[in-house]
Amino acid sequence: MSQAYHTLLRELAEEIGLDPDELLKTEEIVIDELPIGLQLEGKGDECEIWLCALLAAPSADRWAEVARTVLQANHLWTATGGGTLGMLPSDSTVSLNVRRLLRDLDCEKLAVLLAKTADIGLAWQDFITLGIGTDDLPAFSSADMNMRA
Repeated sequence: MSQAYHTLLRELAEEIGLDPDELLKTEEIVIDELPIGLQLEGKGDECEIWLCALLAAPSADRWAEVARTVLQANHLWTATGGGTLGMLPSDSTVSLNVRRLLRDLDCEKLAVLLAKTADIGLAWQDFITLGIGTDDLPAFSSADMNMRA
């Protein structure tokens, strides 16, 4: 674990009232019952923080609609905030993944990024599990999360 990542997580934990040692151990934050994993990838100046939330698996009768909508959202960057939706091959659980360069983050920016990731993830979770229509998905754009193009 890089010192910069370690420091960022410790500062984030202190800022939002979590136990810094526990956050460093688990690398997971739960927002509104949605667990979001954090992981450092890469080395040097190009290190990225990867956020990943496992949302839900669609029911068998909605699988095709959910898969098609996820593909369209990724292709058009619609309602993803610049993140990427995926589907695990083992059980079709939909995931939301967001990457940001470590050098571009401080604890305040990471807190906002986590909150936006939770908002987007929870909206997609409702789409998958409750069957809300695509018109009801918020129009999240990459600017909402200050994502790089």
